[in-house]
Order: sequence, then structure tokens, then C-alpha cells
Amino acid sequence: MQPPISVIIVNWNVAESLKRCLNSVFATKYSSLEVIIVDNASSDKSLKILKNYADLTTIKNSLNLGFPKAVNQGLKIATGDYILLLNPDTQLPKDFFIKAIAFAKSHPDMGIMGPKFTDPDGTAQGSIFKEPSIFKNIPKYSLDVVSQVDAISGACMFFPRSTFDKVGLFTEKVFMYYEDMDYCRRIRNSGLKVYYNSETIVVHEHGQSAKKNPEAGDWRGYLWQSSLWYSGPIKHYLMWFISWTGQKFQKLLGSNT
Repeated sequence: MQPPISVIIVNWNVAESLKRCLNSVFATKYSSLEVIIVDNASSDKSLKILKNYADLTTIKNSLNLGFPKAVNQGLKIATGDYILLLNPDTQLPKDFFIKAIAFAKSHPDMGIMGPKFTDPDGTAQGSIFKEPSIFKNIPKYSLDVVSQVDAISGACMFFPRSTFDKVGLFTEKVFMYYEDMDYCRRIRNSGLKVYYNSETIVVHEHGQSAKKNPEAGDWRGYLWQSSLWYSGPIKHYLMWFISWTGQKFQKLLGSNT
């Protein structure tokens, strides 16, 4: 019997992307799926589309609670042996769950795993991160190598229930951004590993909620606030200052050539 998996999708006003995402989840034909949709007060056709799917548990929020709080709503009712946090602007390959479980079993120290992302046209997309640093020359991770990493994108996170039991819920100190970095840091601090699996590829229509909703124009403010919380004021402002002065210096060089 296949181990049960809980899929948690937080949705906000991306009805068509959500439909493609759900179709890809059910196209895997995995026999033991629990699919939980947490809708953050969508005003588009999202809830209407959800009526076309029988095997869903839907949480309908009257307000947009932000990403971490909505994730936690799903985590609190999830019953699977494994949990997949999935953005509605992603599409899974048919063998995703089989490969994900095989990866987890072959890496017993795995706390969490993230796949390789591509754009719909197949272009590779960044999905792994290093801890924020003032040093610009730190080598980046390779997108083509299975490896231990500092953090993976919250758009697709696969982990065993034992990780959740050990690490707990997502932080609710931010509305969006850096909650995935924080969760991965807490996993590493617990002694478990964060893995990037380049051999599993997921399509990611990056940032659809922000692109299609004018109300999401405050994303830069959320990013700033979350970075300040995650890195702390000294490191945050130092990184910002270095980035700002670097941009000014580049413009100065450009004007003198």
C-alpha cells in the first residue's frame, strides 16, 4: 500500500493556474492522496473551479491571512505520512510522488526536499537559496546536481510527518516571503538535512498571484519587512547598503565610459 500523502495548496485569485495544478496532482494517479485547499478570500473563479473536484478538503478564509497562516491551517488538519506544500502556479510530473518517496527513503537524514523548477517553456528557474550574506562572491548552487542546501523554495516542499512533528508550524511573524527560509533553517537546526533534488522537475508559473492582482503591489514592502525580520536589522541594512552602493557605483562607471 502506498503511504498516504497530504497535499496543501494555498490559493489566492489564480483560478486557471489552480486548475492546471490540481489536474497535474490528480494525473499522478497516486492512490493515497489527501488534497487540502486553503483559499485566502479569492474574488475570482477559484471556488467555482474547486466544485469540479470531488476529493478535496477546502478551507475558505474570509480574509487574506497571508501565506504562513494559511499553510498552518492546512498543516493542522493534514493526516498523511508525508506532506507536500504546493503553490497553485505549479504543475507536477506524473511520477512526482513515487520519486519523492523513493528519495526520502534513500536519504534517511532528509528533513525536507525541493525539486528543480522550470518555466513552462522548459527554462531552468532558481529554487534553492543560501543564507543571506554580505559577501557577494559566495558560490551559487548548481541547478543540475542533487545536493544539500541551505533552503528550498516554498512553492514546492516535500517532507515526512516526522519533520513536522519535530519542527512544528510555520512562523506567523510574516505575511509572505522568508517563511520558507525560516522553516528550512529550523529544520537544519534540528539536525535534519535540506535537500534539492534536480532529478525531479516541476513546472512553476512564477509569481502568478502578484502578476494578476493589483492588490499585490505591496510585495516589495512585504519582502523588505520579512528580510528585516529574518536577517535582523544590522545584517539587513548592511546588505541593503552594500547592494545600493554597488548599484550606484555601476551607474557611475557606466556614465564615464
